[in-house]
Amino acid sequence: MSIEFFISRTWRYLSILAFVLVLLFTYRGLPDTTAVHFGPNGRGDGFLPKNQVFYLFAGVMFAFNILSVLLANNVKRIPLVAFQWIPNKKWLKGGNQLNIAIVNWLNFLPAIVNTFLLLILRALLILNDERTFRTDYTYLLVIGIVLMMAWIFYLPIKLLFTSPKIEEED
Repeated sequence: MSIEFFISRTWRYLSILAFVLVLLFTYRGLPDTTAVHFGPNGRGDGFLPKNQVFYLFAGVMFAFNILSVLLANNVKRIPLVAFQWIPNKKWLKGGNQLNIAIVNWLNFLPAIVNTFLLLILRALLILNDERTFRTDYTYLLVIGIVLMMAWIFYLPIKLLFTSPKIEEED
């Protein structure tokens, strides 16, 4: 088991668990009519019932995780000849290590999305709390962009600048 496999799976499963817990606690703490859009003055001007917010977040997380699992399982079946375009040809001689690297990379995406949705839920709860006057959550957008950019560039950099371990046959 590689460290990449361990981190991608662990982060993914922990992010699902954390998301579910935060979703349940957020649902409990939201007002019946939840502000989901905020005007320039920081006050809510778009509202949804809290059960719709709950089902929206749960549905997005559930659908995204299921679709990413299906995509990762289908990538495992792609033959190596489909990857002839990769500049580092050592990956083509490494057996199924290329498919494993791509599947691990794909497993990082739902972990990132789950973590980002978790942060958004937390901000939504705080924004709907009347005791809190903090309204600046623009850093969430920056965190989301940084995480997505790291995910996008991780696989190309790995494929270009590393080589798989090729086992010698006797």
